[in-house]
Amino acid sequence: MTSPSSSASALAPLVPSYLYDLSPTIHKWCALRCADIVSLTTRGVYFEDKLIHHHLNHPIRYIKLIGLIVSIDTFARRRVYTIDDSSGVCIECVALLPLSPSEAPPNSNSHPPPPFNSPSIITPQIPWNDISECKVVRILGIVGSYMHVPQLQIVKMGMVGSTDVERKWWDECRELKDPERGILGREWVVASEEVERWKRKERRRKAREEEKRGGGRDGRVVKMKAGSGSGRREDTQRAEEKRELARKKTTNSQPRSSTKISRSTSNPKLNSHPSRPPHETSPNKPLPRPPIKKRFVPTILPDLSNYDTFGY
Repeated sequence: MTSPSSSASALAPLVPSYLYDLSPTIHKWCALRCADIVSLTTRGVYFEDKLIHHHLNHPIRYIKLIGLIVSIDTFARRRVYTIDDSSGVCIECVALLPLSPSEAPPNSNSHPPPPFNSPSIITPQIPWNDISECKVVRILGIVGSYMHVPQLQIVKMGMVGSTDVERKWWDECRELKDPERGILGREWVVASEEVERWKRKERRRKAREEEKRGGGRDGRVVKMKAGSGSGRREDTQRAEEKRELARKKTTNSQPRSSTKISRSTSNPKLNSHPSRPPHETSPNKPLPRPPIKKRFVPTILPDLSNYDTFGY
């Protein structure tokens, strides 16, 4: 299996970053070798305020790696594990060390640390006492770089108990880059149907946000104007204007009898009192409420680090 060259990766057309949620790799733990991680390119694209690495034009953030620890370097606040997976390249995996009780800030009670079952870059889940050199480990990390050198920021690390786990991981790496069936074997192309589906989803999301900011009980969006009072007052004035127009139309459309016309001409006092509007267009009667819009509950993506993504 031949890996794509760097020139081919640079020539692959990029998809706009606002469509990265449609990518099959952006929210997935990708099984990649050290040689594949080093070949990832940064093309100046940011997604969710993070610099994104690419394979061809596939955005990649989460990495699944298995390898042998060849060295461990401990610094003041972090520990660096050098991993060799027999692909010809080694890579550094960085983990932040937990704070000791004496180093904890005095106001730590106001910001309690996250629970142990929700690991992250700041609080990685690592069996510190069991990890040593010449051990085969499996790592879940987020791809990054330091001084233009690729690195992995560890989220989870664990021991590999058998060679069967390594074999399954190698099979997953091969299937992911298969030129015929693998996701990374060809360029990422977004169909027009997916783009239209994404646009409809974004319109619904923006409508929900507008409704939360200024919507009433009936689901109508009330636009607020600077220096013009509340939106409810503007709605009431518009309703009164509509009722006044309806009253005038009803008055003009009703035919007058000959006796009433002659009486009104003979007595000028009757002309000063207009006819009473019908009961249906009375200003005291409220306008019918529009139908309530259907609400869509947004789906929240789960935290990928909370699951055993190796599955074997």
